[in-house]
Amino acid sequence: MNRFDKEAISWDDLPRRVELAKAVVKNIIPHLKGDEKILDFGCGSGLVGLNLAPFAKEIIGVDTSAKMVEKFNEKAKKLNLNAKAYKKDIFEIDEKFDIVISSMTIHHIKDIKALSKKLKEITNKVFIADLDKEDGSFHTRGNDDVCHFGFSKEELKEYFDDWEIEYKIIHKVKKHKNFPIFLIKLSRKNNDTK
Repeated sequence: MNRFDKEAISWDDLPRRVELAKAVVKNIIPHLKGDEKILDFGCGSGLVGLNLAPFAKEIIGVDTSAKMVEKFNEKAKKLNLNAKAYKKDIFEIDEKFDIVISSMTIHHIKDIKALSKKLKEITNKVFIADLDKEDGSFHTRGNDDVCHFGFSKEELKEYFDDWEIEYKIIHKVKKHKNFPIFLIKLSRKNNDTK
């Protein structure tokens, strides 16, 4: 059982998590037309994906934590949303999506270049929210499963160099200090053939 399985039951109880998810949702909604099939990878309990569901045709969530997937599906059913989550890794996905979203997940992924390549195979548009570069003190419970201490704008441009990239800071998580959260929008470059 991973730590996310243990934390799934009380995941939504932390107000700062809910506030962060609200900021991500608020910044993605203006880009939606309402007819998109969206993949939410690292979907967790659905704080972002389920709040986007009323603005999309369908939300598919994937997460490596079985308990988070369970929580996502319980909430989706209770709220009668067109959303379903599966226990899968992003690298196992072969289906195509109109949009892929992710919040606070990529700092747990070791190979961001491989992620960029995978995203290109399954979509033309991506929204990723995560930590701006930090000193390693964000995760007060330790950094066992953390592969990156956030990302600078320059690092993101390098990792996702085969995409058009728009970057902005959308939120600050208040802990022992403020941790800025970015949202990047990745779009296929005009000269890019599928």
